[in-house]
Amino acid sequence: MANISCVLFDLGGVIVNWHDSWLIQEVCNEFQLQKEKLSEEYHKNLPDITTGRINEKEFWYNIGKELESSKLMNLNESLLDKIFRKRVSLNNSVISLSRNLSQKGVTVGILSNTERVTYSVVEDLVSLNHFKYKFLSYEIGHLKPDPEIYKYVIDNIPFPKEELFFIDDLKPNVESARSAGMDSVQYFDYDELVKECHNRKLI
Repeated sequence: MANISCVLFDLGGVIVNWHDSWLIQEVCNEFQLQKEKLSEEYHKNLPDITTGRINEKEFWYNIGKELESSKLMNLNESLLDKIFRKRVSLNNSVISLSRNLSQKGVTVGILSNTERVTYSVVEDLVSLNHFKYKFLSYEIGHLKPDPEIYKYVIDNIPFPKEELFFIDDLKPNVESARSAGMDSVQYFDYDELVKECHNRKLI
């Protein structure tokens, strides 16, 4: 196993505790929509907003049009900001671990499927300044587990791919990162992650 020079953390499910189902449920309740239909349209349009092709207003307009919800089509507020801010929580133990790694001289970064609004909420809630690299899907235009996003990371970071260690809560993202040549583990809980870091002599 190569010495690890840089540790990359996913945001949702690793740095912060979040499930899209929470947002879907809140929107269902507020706009009296059928959960299955909303969920289907939400996930259909999600790639466009998380790769920066559309903004939030367009995102909800497209969903509202399919669900025949004029309220969603004519939103004048940010549902993403309002609901994400209300429901998200910080995974403080993982954030502390990332800070400790940084203080020990290990470069840390973020690699996340995210869009502009919810990312800005995370920035409001916690300082991300110790993360030297921030690879965000809405800026890059690619999503995990697409191999292109890992290629982008490898091409834009001054370390060999064998020295990158990526942590994500979703198995397909981990497997795709490994296929690209990066060391990667699936995040289940903090204690397991600490063991993985010990195995790589990071802590």
